[in-house]
Amino acid sequence: MPTFVSRASFTLTSVHLSPGKELVVLQYSVIMPAPKFHAQSLTELVALRAETQPHDPAVHTGSAEFGFELQTLTYLEIQQAVDRLAAYYSSIPGLLAGPAEGQEAFPERVVAVLTSTAIDESLLEIALAKLGLTGLLLSVNNSVAAVAHLCKQTSSNHLVYGTKFADAAAEVKQALAKEGYELEIIPEKRFPLWGPEGIRVSKIPPYPARLSPEQENSRTCVILHSSGSTGFPKPVYITHLGLIANMAYSIPKTGFSALPLFHGFGHFSIFRCYYHGKTFTLMPPHLPLTSANICKVIRASPTRPVQHFAVPYVLKLLAETVEGIQTLADFEAVSFAGAAVPDDLGDRLVAAGVSLISFYGTTETGALLSSRRDCKADPGWNWLRVEGPITDYIEMAPQGSDTFEVIVKDGWPAKIVSNREDGAYCTKDLMLRHPEKKNWFKYIGRLDDTLTQTLGEKTNPVPIELAIRGNSPLVTECIVFGDGRPQTGALILPSESGAKIISESGEKQYIEAIWPVIADANAAAPSHSRILPEMVGILPFGTDIPVATKMSILRPACYKKFAPIIESIYERFERGGTGPGQAKVKITTQNEMESFLTKAITDVLRPSTTITSSAGGGRGELGAETDLFAYGVDSLQATRVRNVINKGLELGEHQASLGQNIVYEHPSIRQLAAYLVGLQAGGGHSISTQAQGSYKQEGEGAAHEELMWDLVNKFSSQILSPVINGNSSDHSDTIGHNSEVGGEIVVLTGATGSLGAHILDQLTRRRSIARVICLSRASSDAESLERLQASLQQRQRTLAPESWSKVLSFASDVNNSNRLGLTAGTYKMIRASATAIVHNAWPVNFNLSLPSFEPHIGGIVNLVNLAQSSGREVKPTVFFSSSVSTVQGGRWFEGKTCPEDFMSEAGTAAGMGYGRSKWCVEKVLEKAAKEKQARVGVFRIGQLVGDTENGIWNETEAWPLMFRSVSTIKALPFLDEKPSWLPVDLAASAIADLVCATGGSQSGPDTGPGHAQVYHVLNPCAANWQDVLDGLKLGGLEFETLDRRDWVRKLGESDADVVKNPTYKLLNFYQNRIGQDKERAEIGFATEITASLSPTIANVKSPTRELVALWAANWRQTGFLQ
Repeated sequence: MPTFVSRASFTLTSVHLSPGKELVVLQYSVIMPAPKFHAQSLTELVALRAETQPHDPAVHTGSAEFGFELQTLTYLEIQQAVDRLAAYYSSIPGLLAGPAEGQEAFPERVVAVLTSTAIDESLLEIALAKLGLTGLLLSVNNSVAAVAHLCKQTSSNHLVYGTKFADAAAEVKQALAKEGYELEIIPEKRFPLWGPEGIRVSKIPPYPARLSPEQENSRTCVILHSSGSTGFPKPVYITHLGLIANMAYSIPKTGFSALPLFHGFGHFSIFRCYYHGKTFTLMPPHLPLTSANICKVIRASPTRPVQHFAVPYVLKLLAETVEGIQTLADFEAVSFAGAAVPDDLGDRLVAAGVSLISFYGTTETGALLSSRRDCKADPGWNWLRVEGPITDYIEMAPQGSDTFEVIVKDGWPAKIVSNREDGAYCTKDLMLRHPEKKNWFKYIGRLDDTLTQTLGEKTNPVPIELAIRGNSPLVTECIVFGDGRPQTGALILPSESGAKIISESGEKQYIEAIWPVIADANAAAPSHSRILPEMVGILPFGTDIPVATKMSILRPACYKKFAPIIESIYERFERGGTGPGQAKVKITTQNEMESFLTKAITDVLRPSTTITSSAGGGRGELGAETDLFAYGVDSLQATRVRNVINKGLELGEHQASLGQNIVYEHPSIRQLAAYLVGLQAGGGHSISTQAQGSYKQEGEGAAHEELMWDLVNKFSSQILSPVINGNSSDHSDTIGHNSEVGGEIVVLTGATGSLGAHILDQLTRRRSIARVICLSRASSDAESLERLQASLQQRQRTLAPESWSKVLSFASDVNNSNRLGLTAGTYKMIRASATAIVHNAWPVNFNLSLPSFEPHIGGIVNLVNLAQSSGREVKPTVFFSSSVSTVQGGRWFEGKTCPEDFMSEAGTAAGMGYGRSKWCVEKVLEKAAKEKQARVGVFRIGQLVGDTENGIWNETEAWPLMFRSVSTIKALPFLDEKPSWLPVDLAASAIADLVCATGGSQSGPDTGPGHAQVYHVLNPCAANWQDVLDGLKLGGLEFETLDRRDWVRKLGESDADVVKNPTYKLLNFYQNRIGQDKERAEIGFATEITASLSPTIANVKSPTRELVALWAANWRQTGFLQ
């Protein structure tokens, strides 16, 4: 292992922002000079080993003529074999380049190599390096088009091909000739290594290296390439120094590998042993890759290998036999890389005594992390440790849900590629952080593996595939799909034993047999990612799956190959799984329909590990009037309920027009049954009040408003009268009276969201605030705190130690009327201590209808009652984060100014459940103040944008996705509107201003009992759209400006793949928002009261071009914008 000595450097960078202005950034970095290695180049290393260990065994391997008998090459024989190859290839006309005029060294020249993997490939690589050439090692799994692409991309004018690949080489040459690109193809020369014409009996003169080690050091030694899982493979250029640095970061012990030498981990494995002068045993290429053959080769090796370099595929093979597991257990270390190993498989191997070590790295950066440890004392094989020299050179960029992208900073010696302006390399690899050990991470997949579903949810298919493939002997491969679709599905390739079940009992019995592992995978996945039985497709046994060299699936190739099968699965799902001749039932009465739906929904919600097990799960009773979404139905299950209805009910002419959102629009069994009965009767909207039960059907116009007023009256009647001071014993349970702890105590919900994280940051900075008690949905207080920390990290908010000392975090459900889901002691403490409550949590789901928000409206009642039951003389003020959507539903304010006051008309709310529900809360709070003397405040929040410090703006929102179109259609619309955008950190600052000014324990004449005020938390200084466009250009984006309707039209004609073109998924929104003949009239908002109490709002400016450029810079850094 090399010695790393760090030194510091300071760099002044001048960034020009606008005429006459520049931003000077002082960059501090720790730079790692090139460490002292054994050699400066691959050529020098081979010469060094031949000189210092000439007769030591370097490699044990074999060839077809020797069967299972392994042959040996010493370090001197390796050198001699290389010299013979170098002499041969140097004689090929035109292969070598001479020095350029006036230069001592000749220019770099690339020679592509397409041949079957064997020790010969490594010998050829070294020989080319000795000739001053660069070998491009091509995977034999590449298509002709991919090989041609790589040759052209790397400027390779020569291709050396093995005998098996003569036809492919000719096709590559022909394909490039059509593009006007000339490629010479050269048959590979393989000299015998052993036997009568082998190295030991041949007189091989030394061949001098054409370059000195100093000249070679910074030149490209070899080119590997990515797997091509997201398109054509990408070349990865590795310098001699990069290769040497990669070798040095390894365990100095003998090794074994069955991997191809053109694969990154396989390639580096042989050279890692070579660097340390340790013998390497290579699986002979002619032997089939089976557990028995691998074990036999390992036992036959003349030099016992003590470390095994593997990929998950090889481990799975060996784990299928007792002999294989024992062979693995005999190694001192079993290292794997290239993909993730299923947890259950790894746990099983570790339990059997296997010293399993996970290595993580990339071809572009070399080895980075590992789970090296005392394997006997520490079972954490799958947790990679960020420790040692890499600590100063690795950045974990938050991606949400405690996942992080690995970024390697400039200066790491083995890093040979940069893809970020500061010289860093963004790997697109996703890691999950350990819940307790903050420098431990688990590899879970790729950012570009992510499936983006139609409702905006994202699914990482890799953990699901691993859980299914790795934990059932009946499954050989699993491919999860669902990109651009409302739900995910899985293609299953059965193993031989699985195929036997299918042939004897049919596919249905096979799915039943593998369902337990699918159920386990579902249990660990988000609800929108779970696999339904109807979405499982079985591939014929023996189907060829497109895979990369590391045996991981080539996702785009799989989706393309199996597109017809995937499409048929969705068609089957859409019609509810109906097959030919399957009978449907016709139901015409309310009671019968409710019974049908109750059974159907219960079946959908069944939390079983087998498909046919009984329902249950502790959800409580599902009544006819139970809100389905409050009961636990999610978006995926809502779709499934719709499909069950479509499958089982005879709806006549209405069958084809059954809406996708019927469960959202009718979110109880009673409402849904009434709608379906009415639909069959020819209506579907006009039904009797008796059939509706306690809820009226949410229809058009006045029916919406009537329901809104019903909810306001229902929940305002539940507000408690304030406890009279002296009637409570709470004071003995406070966490310290505010006068004792020196300030106010604020309860905050929603701190795990973007605005909430910034509010927490701002509140903890205020001297007047002594405590911030965060209530979050979580399974435990510890998880609540972890989610809080992850949220702050994702938004790059760093709390100072004195700020953290103010924070308490509890797992809670504010919708739970029984103490908010808190323990009795915690609830009593909060009730006694709180001086203000900020309710900032609300479901952002624009599909939900108003009744589905009822539990959340009840949540605000629970918080008001918490405040009303406080024993304090001055009750806590309850603040609610509302939305301008509460006044965007009608024409009341078009061309006028909306006052900082409560609305008297329900029709002012925007026409969706989200805006209507927040209007209801505003009215409940207004009535609580008027009728029960509660102290309340409403933050009517406008459009929030990226913060002023880091420019972080949620990439799934409509405006960022509009800007994202510059990466696809190279255009943006010109709009007449002047948006009142407010950076999220300034919104949080304004909220903190208002809480401190009006929500404390000391009430004034305007903030005492019964005080109720609406505050407009938005930017009174509207943005200029031209400044927005100029700012994006300042941030480095290039685009044309189109008329808004032309832009919408161009977007509609663009790629409909929402992964490549995520803007497309909001096409309908943009068509309605900006694609009409007349632009939507803007509503003005008064801010005088808010500005008088909030210095932030009083002094805020309209978004500048420099701020917009900051957003663009952040999006470019994350890869959102190209």
